[in-house]
Amino acid sequence: MFKILTVFLKFFINKILFRTKYRNLEILDKYPKCILCSNHSRIFDPAFLYPKVKNMYSVAKSEVFKHKLFGSFLAYNGAIPIKRDMTDRAGIKNIINLINENENLRVLIFPEGGIYKEVYLQNKRRCKNGAVFIAATVNVPIIPIHITVRPKFFSKVIVTFGEPFLVDVEVLKDRTKLREESKKLINYIYSLDNAIKSKENLEKLERG
Repeated sequence: MFKILTVFLKFFINKILFRTKYRNLEILDKYPKCILCSNHSRIFDPAFLYPKVKNMYSVAKSEVFKHKLFGSFLAYNGAIPIKRDMTDRAGIKNIINLINENENLRVLIFPEGGIYKEVYLQNKRRCKNGAVFIAATVNVPIIPIHITVRPKFFSKVIVTFGEPFLVDVEVLKDRTKLREESKKLINYIYSLDNAIKSKENLEKLERG
């Protein structure tokens, strides 16, 4: 039942409810083991990635697992529960163990820590430290992803993959450095949107 529902939702969300397009998808071919970090402005964001990203798990707030049937569906699709309102050491340890125990695995973490409806100025963007901490701990790259912010139904959604964001293990010894790297990550993710616009404007100029 879950398999049929998953196939239907992927098609419905990406072909009917939205029209999902991908850019720089080939970057993923080089990194079968990595952390994926994206901005998060709609509940559908993980669904935009599942059709193209193989072996993907995604971190989700623990509250959504309270409903047994829905929680089972999420678990079937690789969702990992974590508590958002506290430092969930057990949840983080679970993610670290999962990455260490698998060679071909991608874990989606939203560094904003939940759905973030606004794009604030660079120095006011919300970002948590968990993704950078985990990447440094397990020594894997972070692949930044930008997804169209708050897309309207039946409109185009652009998913852009960026070059890897590499984290130095030294951040584990210095919380200030950890925080700085986390801020750099979220700014890098949003910079991908500007890259899209610049490329589109250049293409328009070339077409005359």
